[in-house]
Amino acid sequence: MDIQNTAADAVKAQPIDNKPHKRPIKLTLQPTKLLTCLLRGMQIIVALSLASVSFAQAELIMNGGSIYTDLGKDQFAAALYLETQQKNPSAAHSMEGEKRMEVRVLNNYSKRRWFNLWMQSISINNSRESFSKSAQDLMTLMQAAKSAPQKGDFIEYLSSPDQGTSMRFNGTELVAGLPGEVFSLLLNTWIGAIPPTTSFKDEILGKQRNPEAVDLLDRITTDPQRVNLAASWILPPEPVAKAVAKVKPKSVSKEKLKVKTAVSAKPKVLPASIENQPVAPKTAAVATATVATAALTANKPSAATPKAEADSKNTKTDSLAKASAETASAAQEVAADTEDEVDFSIAEALAMRDYTPLVVQAIFKKIRYPSRAIDKGYEGTVRMSIVVNKSGALEKATVAQESRYSILNKAAIKATEKAAPFPELPAALNTNQFEITVPITFKLQ
Repeated sequence: MDIQNTAADAVKAQPIDNKPHKRPIKLTLQPTKLLTCLLRGMQIIVALSLASVSFAQAELIMNGGSIYTDLGKDQFAAALYLETQQKNPSAAHSMEGEKRMEVRVLNNYSKRRWFNLWMQSISINNSRESFSKSAQDLMTLMQAAKSAPQKGDFIEYLSSPDQGTSMRFNGTELVAGLPGEVFSLLLNTWIGAIPPTTSFKDEILGKQRNPEAVDLLDRITTDPQRVNLAASWILPPEPVAKAVAKVKPKSVSKEKLKVKTAVSAKPKVLPASIENQPVAPKTAAVATATVATAALTANKPSAATPKAEADSKNTKTDSLAKASAETASAAQEVAADTEDEVDFSIAEALAMRDYTPLVVQAIFKKIRYPSRAIDKGYEGTVRMSIVVNKSGALEKATVAQESRYSILNKAAIKATEKAAPFPELPAALNTNQFEITVPITFKLQ
């Protein structure tokens, strides 16, 4: 199918005095000062390396910036940096030199949601051939961070003629040396045929200005703990010191016996491990207007489709309320960790790449540009968020981002509902529900 334009506490060694010991003690010493110095030296080297990389791209200028919004909330601010400003997407892709995509996260994500966001957009804006060729590299890139993106995090995707594609997370380079094509796949999600919205694309290309996006990129800062966390991912694990004493058990009365247990929950570290030639865009006229869309095919000649784009009263009560809140917060963190315990595979990513266009194509075929909207010159993008169950039935359809005109919003909802049911979910997706966001752009020609 083708689509075109389209992240045991160490026990210190017991001090040894000059008195003889009656009990044999086995000791494992802690890291020496020399080893500590070496570790710190490595941190300095890493910091200097990153600084040099930053300096290498210091001459880049901001081509444009925008804000990605979903369900009424700003999700991240984005900016594209190039050596010279380019308003044409093809020129931005083909120009040689350094390039950089910046993302300032404005809302917490889970790994699954972040993965789906990028992979689905890559799927509908790139051919299956280019996607399949870079599948493993994309998986490496998307799973390099060992923590899901959180509010304030700063993510950079960089392209260099000499060093290929790299990625920095809160200032720490996690991936480097990937093919340059990987950056192109990522860039297409912003300036390809099916961007989040047409205004997002125009702002990234510098055709429109978004001062709020620029302000967010500069004003929002990263939590220092998150910076340190990212830096720790590239350092070797520190040796753990243990003190094990072989002591003859002493009898203890039950009244004096106290038992203390601790359960340490460690986050699961996910393994880092996803396939048409572009088809010329085709449009169908609707009176004097067209609906923006993409040509989608399944290993057969492409058919023309319409162009279519959320006081306490006393001390005891206070304590109980606080304890309840802490419990709820802990439960949410556990739930988030559980959600992140997902093993992404190349097979799943390829299945997602093949299934996503099927849903998009089905919806685009049902798009009808309202005649009243044409007469009044209404244009805009409606981004639909839909949930499809295992059998392909439409379980939920909501407007993730509205256009300025209700008539266009209703047209997008109607097209989504009429397109159902969709094909059954591929077994490789390994899920009972599949959520996808479909941008539908109404644009007059």
